[in-house]
Amino acid sequence: MRNKTIVLFYFILFMVLNVTAQDVHFSQFYSTPLLQNPANAGFFNCDYRLVANYKVQWRSVTVPYTTFHASGDIKRTSGKKKGLYGIGVDASVDKAGDSKFTTTQFGLAGSVHKPLDNFNHHYLGGGILIGLTTANIDYTNLVFNDQYEVYKPLGLTKENISLSTLSFFDLSAGVAYNFIPPSFQNSFTMGAAVFHINKPVKSFFDDGTSRIYRKLILNAGANLHASDRFDFYPKIQYTLQGANQELVFGALLRIDLDKMKNSKYGVYLGPWYRWNDALIIVTRFDIDQMSIAFNYDLNMSKLSAVSESKGGPELSIIYIGCIPHFNKKIIFCPRF
Repeated sequence: MRNKTIVLFYFILFMVLNVTAQDVHFSQFYSTPLLQNPANAGFFNCDYRLVANYKVQWRSVTVPYTTFHASGDIKRTSGKKKGLYGIGVDASVDKAGDSKFTTTQFGLAGSVHKPLDNFNHHYLGGGILIGLTTANIDYTNLVFNDQYEVYKPLGLTKENISLSTLSFFDLSAGVAYNFIPPSFQNSFTMGAAVFHINKPVKSFFDDGTSRIYRKLILNAGANLHASDRFDFYPKIQYTLQGANQELVFGALLRIDLDKMKNSKYGVYLGPWYRWNDALIIVTRFDIDQMSIAFNYDLNMSKLSAVSESKGGPELSIIYIGCIPHFNKKIIFCPRF
């Protein structure tokens, strides 16, 4: 199993080297597990996980871009070595600009995670995501250059605007490694995923050359136990899609609000940085099995002169629940 998964890892990296509009993305990349890597499906405590994310950006510059994302996944354990399987669904709606360009995505994910040792401390897993994307555009508020004539009323455009909808199927895959120590402290995770493996066509003009670039995501994170009341969560993610690349990194400090060994109540604070783009201020609250996080992006790019350094807010809600007797075996999966 280990050799097969390693071969899959290098196969995914090879495919991304042959790539030819950037996808939606969240500053809280760690709060969108299936958008980050299909192999994340099912790797969490308890039996099911529900996620919701909402983002607004560039309100200070133009018509705001809004993105809503939701996902749900479920875990099943199997085998004497405590392997696990995950199945999940993922959906997002992104609306941008005066044209109300709306992209709706829906995906079905599946994953398998197998322990690499007899003590269930090292897990290696892989997952796939099969998706359907639809997009539509509203030409009502758009004005093209050929509609302007000197001293004449606004005329008709000769642009080809007959098509306003499109759709395509998509395929993505990823691998992930997780280390869970005997004390369940100082855990570590890392992963690699490639999205748009089939390079689907995305065009309103039935142009077969207009394809979506494959996207590579590399991520790593840790849960470092500092003291009885404090935990440290450093994370980093690198994304490459065509000519676009993004690097986000930072850390959260968790302060336990009760004196239990596995505290269910905590508050997080921490700064993040998106390279050459934005400073991100994040706060998060754990309330039993629910986590609520809010961040605001302070724009620091060349656009800051126009945006007045205002990027936009982002909200995420994660709920992880248990179903009595659903899984016979218990596998501890730390928060990341």
